[in-house]
Amino acid sequence: MNIDANVQKILFSVLRRWKLLVIFALIGVLMGYFYTSHFTTLTYTSNVKFLAYAVDGNDDMGEINQTSSQDPNKSSEYVRTSNTSKMNYAMKMLPTYVEIMNTNEFMTKVTNALNKKQNSNYGVSTIKNSMEIELIEDTAIFTIKVTTTNAELSYNIAQQLETSIPQMMRQTNSSLVHAAVQDKAVKAASAGSLGYPKKCAIGALIGIVVAAAYVVLRTLFDVRIKSSDELSDKYNIPVLGSIPNFSSGSTPRQVPQPQANVETQKKGEDK
Repeated sequence: MNIDANVQKILFSVLRRWKLLVIFALIGVLMGYFYTSHFTTLTYTSNVKFLAYAVDGNDDMGEINQTSSQDPNKSSEYVRTSNTSKMNYAMKMLPTYVEIMNTNEFMTKVTNALNKKQNSNYGVSTIKNSMEIELIEDTAIFTIKVTTTNAELSYNIAQQLETSIPQMMRQTNSSLVHAAVQDKAVKAASAGSLGYPKKCAIGALIGIVVAAAYVVLRTLFDVRIKSSDELSDKYNIPVLGSIPNFSSGSTPRQVPQPQANVETQKKGEDK
């Protein structure tokens, strides 16, 4: 049997057992719901958004003022070009600062400052694992999401980052790039979604895959010949005829005798 015939056979077998696929998909949905409701922990997220901007150390104010007195149009064009260059520089340097934020040294400073302020004893890994840094494409804006199992802790970490990140950026790279808080952290009023639809969909997909794999394996390992076409394809010989399937367990039907013969027989016995 060629490859195309095998593929068609497998697809036909899978489609023919669509009820099995549906059953396994429903089982996967129930398992996804059960797992989400019993083994997923509620989390709380606080976000803080920053704007990075470059600062010119020399500022070139003298050059700008001199150009302004000579030609006001050239002065405004120079300022616009300077601001654009600073913004491009800040955008270019942002990935570097993000890597610095992920270092153990910076995380240790944030953790120590938070523990001192809150009189707590959190570990560096707790703070580091709670953070997720997201760069906004084609901008100098970045957002930090702090997610923990405690709304107060998420809010406190985000508040500490509002102070620690601008301070770190001022002390790095000769203070050429600074950060300003654009959106301050807000304490989460409720827990984040547990993601029931997503996890139930994943469970249904897993169920369908398992059911399809079962059907495929059963089809591949089934060596029985079920039709004359399969016999011809396998042995490359023509089929001359087939024997019908007679039922061996059936009992022959008894034909009742005519009523007249029965009455004649009774009369003979009486004589």
